[in-house]
Amino acid sequence: MKGRRVVVWGLGVFGGGAAAARVLAERGARVRVLDRKPPSALAPSLRALEGSEVELVLGREHRAEDFAGADLVVKSPAIPPRSPWIAWLEERRVPLTSELALGLAELETPYAVVTGSKGKSTTATLLGEMVREAFGSAETVGNNERPLLELVASRRRPARVVVEVSSFMAEGLARARVAGARFRAPEVCVFTSLGPEHLDWHGGLEDYYEAKLSLLGLGPRAVASPAGSEELEARLPGRLGSARWLRSGREQGAGLAVEWTGEEARSAAGALLFRRGELSLLGEHNLENALVAASGALALGVAPEAVRRAVRAFRPLPHRLETVAVSPQGIRFVNDSMATTPAAAKAALAAVEGPLVVLLGGSDKGARYEELAEAAAGVHSVVCLGEIGGALARALRAAVAARGGGAEVVHVRGGFEEAFRAGLERCPPGGALLLAPATASYDMFPNFKARGERFRALAVEAARP
Repeated sequence: MKGRRVVVWGLGVFGGGAAAARVLAERGARVRVLDRKPPSALAPSLRALEGSEVELVLGREHRAEDFAGADLVVKSPAIPPRSPWIAWLEERRVPLTSELALGLAELETPYAVVTGSKGKSTTATLLGEMVREAFGSAETVGNNERPLLELVASRRRPARVVVEVSSFMAEGLARARVAGARFRAPEVCVFTSLGPEHLDWHGGLEDYYEAKLSLLGLGPRAVASPAGSEELEARLPGRLGSARWLRSGREQGAGLAVEWTGEEARSAAGALLFRRGELSLLGEHNLENALVAASGALALGVAPEAVRRAVRAFRPLPHRLETVAVSPQGIRFVNDSMATTPAAAKAALAAVEGPLVVLLGGSDKGARYEELAEAAAGVHSVVCLGEIGGALARALRAAVAARGGGAEVVHVRGGFEEAFRAGLERCPPGGALLLAPATASYDMFPNFKARGERFRALAVEAARP
C-alpha cells in the first residue's frame, strides 16, 4: 500500500470506512475520504480518524476529480450497485473493493459467515459466544460495526472468527471475487432466513437473494440453515457444492444436525444442547436462531456443553425484542426497532404477550404489508406513523373489517413522540407497548439505532413512578 492512492468512498458512522482509512494510511497509502454528509453527521468516524494522515472531502456531491488518479477505491457497503460512479470507475478500470474484502483477504483464522434477512446479528453474536465458551477466544465482526480489517491489522489471533455479512457486504465480496480477489474458505456459512428486504437498494427480489446466496461462492465446508424455510429449502440444494448441509428445526427423522423436540435441542448424536427455559430470547424465530447458531457451532468444533453455557448466559441485543422498561402499572416497553421488515414485525407480534399495543411505520422500502396487517388486526391497538403511516392504517382497517373487529387503528401524523404517547394512552395495565416498525427509519431518524434509543428514553421516562 505504500505510496498508493486510495479513495475511501463513504465514511459513514458504522466503523468500516474509518477502519479502512486508518489502516491503509498506517500502511503508507495516500488516502482520500469522500462522503456527501457534512462533518457534523460523521462525528464518531472523524474522532476515530484523529491523528491519521488522510484527506477529507465531505459535505458535497462527488466530482470526477475526487476519484481521478486513484489506484484503489474502497466502497462503503451502503452505496448501491446502481450508482453511476461505479460504472465510471469500471470504465476506467479502477479497482473497486470493500473494507470487508480487504480484511477477509488477510484473515488466516478459521471463520464462520452468518447472513440472513433477519436474525443475523443475534445468531452471529450467539455463535460467537458459543465459540468463546469452547475455545476461550473469539471475535464477532462485520455488520455488527466491528470491522474485520481492524481485527486483522491488530494482529490479534482469536481461535475462531464469526463474520456477520449483510446483503450489501455480500454484494461487495462477490464483486471483489469477480475482480480476482481470493479468500480462505469459511468453515461454515450460516443462513438464518431468506425473505424480501432492501429491495429499493438491490433493485429487485432476485438481485437481493442472489447477493445473499453469492456467499456460497466462498466455498464453505458446511452450510447451516433452519429446516422449513421455504426459500432456503428451495435455493440451497443446487448450490451447496461439496459442502455438508446442516439443517436445524422440528422435522423429526429428517436427518437434522440439530433437532428441537418441543422442550430441548439435541444434536444428531443425541447430545443435549439447551432447553427452552434456558434461552432468554423472546419468540419462536429466536428459538430458530439459537438452533441454527448451534448447528454452526458444532461445525466449528464447539462441544455441546459449551453451546449450553453460552445459551444460558446470552441476553437480547439492543433494539431486538429488548424489554427496556416496566411501569408501576406493569406495562412492558419492548424495543424491536431492528424489525425493519413486515416479516420481522409479524414475528415480534407473535413473540410478545398481550394485551399488545404496537407502533408501526416509518420510511418505505418497497415491501408489501398485507400479511402483517392481517396479523396486527388481532392485537389491542396499532399506532401507525411516519411516511408509510397512512397506507399502513388503510391496510390495517381493511384487515380489521375483514375479521369483524379487533384492533383499534390510529394514524398519527405528527412525530415519534406523539405516536409514543398515543400508544401509551391505549396500553392497559399489564400490557405491552411494542416498537416493531416493519419499515426503515430514515423519515424520522438516521438509523434504526437512533429510533430505538429514542423509544428507550421515552419508555424509561414513562415508567418512572
